[in-house]
Amino acid sequence: MALAAAHHRARAAHDSSRSKNLRVYGTALWEAQHEELVSAAANVDGVKVAKLGGYQLPVISGNALFPLRYADRAGVPVAEACLPLPVSEQRERLFGAHAPEVEPPTPFLDDSWAELDLPVGYEVFPQLGEGTELVVVAYACNLEAGVLHVEWGRAEHVGNGELRWGEHTPLPLSTPHRAAESELSVIGAHTAEQRWDAVNEPDLPLSLRKPSDEKLDVPPQTEHHPDEPYFQENDQD
Repeated sequence: MALAAAHHRARAAHDSSRSKNLRVYGTALWEAQHEELVSAAANVDGVKVAKLGGYQLPVISGNALFPLRYADRAGVPVAEACLPLPVSEQRERLFGAHAPEVEPPTPFLDDSWAELDLPVGYEVFPQLGEGTELVVVAYACNLEAGVLHVEWGRAEHVGNGELRWGEHTPLPLSTPHRAAESELSVIGAHTAEQRWDAVNEPDLPLSLRKPSDEKLDVPPQTEHHPDEPYFQENDQD
């Protein structure tokens, strides 16, 4: 997953800096999330990349994917996700021109209230083009646990960083921890096949007696003590 890769890059930057705060991690994560998302989408047919100032957005089938870290712990509803303050003019324009309008949860009782919620007109980004819709990829992530939750969907910026969410769907997590579990399962199965007690036994002879003893019909001896005389009685010279 692109976001998991971004987290690991940010964690590596934090560890190498030996920082005692999360400033390095947060900055590196912000940079890496865009790069990893673009990299992951590179193999999709028809993907385009739109450069907006200091970051890029992948555009797939008319949908621009915008990553947003909205929480640092699990259990926070994505409906509570907001844009970090202060909201830049570029983000204002991006959401204002390309995010879809979302119906308010409680419709206005009469038309006199509707004008209070009129959206401000924004010019579309030429890099995205008319008709490109913004899809927010919102995720919860922290330094120690990594990516905890991911959802994507449509959200409208209604001002002061607040987002009004429309349809949104959770995405499955694909972390290195789970990949490691899968690899260990494969290794474990392979090791079980190669266990010492699972191989075919070699074709060993059942008798370890000397040929001369077998000819003399001497009963086998399992142990011979050095202080005892070793002799055999037989009728042969």
